[in-house]
Amino acid sequence: MKISKNKLLKKTTAHEAEFIEALDLLVDDINRNKEINIFGIIAFIHQLNNRMNVREKIHKFTENKDMPDPAEPIIVTGLPRSGTTFLFDILCNDRDHRSPLYWEITRPLPWLKKDSWRESLRIFATDAELRFARLAVPMLDAMHKLRALSPEECEQFNTITAKSVVYIYMSHLPNYKKFLMETDFTNVFEWHKKFFQILELSGRPKNWLFKDPSHIEHIPEILKIYPNARFIHIFRDPIKSITSTCSLTEKLWNGLCNQIDKELIGNQTVEFWENAILKNNEGRTLLDSSTNLDIDYADFIKDPIATMENIYNFIDKPFEESIKTKMRSYIKNHKKHKHGKHRYKLKDYGLTEEIIGDRIASKWQIN
Repeated sequence: MKISKNKLLKKTTAHEAEFIEALDLLVDDINRNKEINIFGIIAFIHQLNNRMNVREKIHKFTENKDMPDPAEPIIVTGLPRSGTTFLFDILCNDRDHRSPLYWEITRPLPWLKKDSWRESLRIFATDAELRFARLAVPMLDAMHKLRALSPEECEQFNTITAKSVVYIYMSHLPNYKKFLMETDFTNVFEWHKKFFQILELSGRPKNWLFKDPSHIEHIPEILKIYPNARFIHIFRDPIKSITSTCSLTEKLWNGLCNQIDKELIGNQTVEFWENAILKNNEGRTLLDSSTNLDIDYADFIKDPIATMENIYNFIDKPFEESIKTKMRSYIKNHKKHKHGKHRYKLKDYGLTEEIIGDRIASKWQIN
């Protein structure tokens, strides 16, 4: 079963050159890959059809409209599997920090009044899709729990531009991966901004809270669109984060492909994130202590509330006792491995501590 690029293009009238180039490479790589199974094909087709439909609705809704800039964002980033989700979810306990919910990413339009019955239908449909995803990838909850009402990261929305790391976690797409490593993401964040302008129709937060590991490599593009953005980088032992990323990729490929090559996964993971770190090191020169905060994962896990104190000082916001109470409750109820343990070994992916040390750890260091 082949994916038709022409059919996808007919679903949207927003055909900027950057989008066409990305979609060409993505679809060509999917169609060349003989190992993608029926679950994988269904997943790619459903994902792409949904994203083209959302793209067109956003394009039509925002076309020729003068909409205010979104509230200033706080951006949580770091290597994947570095505690970004835990940090992000704790911060979401403060109602002043709004993040997009998963259902809003997949079904943002037509715009609905908050808490309407039609909104409930969209939430129900989104959860039904996620139940199917858990059938295809039984370990999904152990890796990254997804629910319609869960705050979600930007890489899921960025799929409407055909530029997202989501796709390289689904299968081996070598030409597309190389393209992602080299391409400019300015158009991605232009669409990103449109999305958040739409979400603000139901209320403007004090700050938007964004999260995505791949943001580490796109600081210049983010600042073009969000010049007042503030960044929180979290640093975990790269041996653990990179190996865990390999394991996550393996589990996803296992669900969507007939055969996988673990060493290929290891090589791809190191290559992609080494490149991202090099770009991050350049991008961080555009930031200073007022726009960037570095957090050590070990310190964060040891005392999350102390880390929150540092973050609230950084964003110049009072850390109220009521917020601390909510966060403490969330932390208490957040049990590691509640949905199953995520097991992995470095050697399974053809990697060694020396490789990670030379190519990742030596370049990825807290300031």
